[in-house]
Amino acid sequence: MPKSDIVSAPRRRQGRSRPAEVPDAVTGQMAEICRDLAVQVKRMHQLQEQADELRGVIREWAAPAEPAPGREPANRAGRR
Repeated sequence: MPKSDIVSAPRRRQGRSRPAEVPDAVTGQMAEICRDLAVQVKRMHQLQEQADELRGVIREWAAPAEPAPGREPANRAGRR
């Protein structure tokens, strides 16, 4: 069938027409979400600082300690 024989339906506007202003309920919900996100970001920063501190403590703990001058490191053969 040639294209000229195809009758096209008139295009409809999709969706509903939107009011010019956002309803107060939506604005309130958006503000609440923004506050919640700010709290979560603050908490994530605190957790990151705690993780950094813990990482430092673990590095110090895991690092081989240097023996004190004049002392030999203890080993099983030297113990009684």
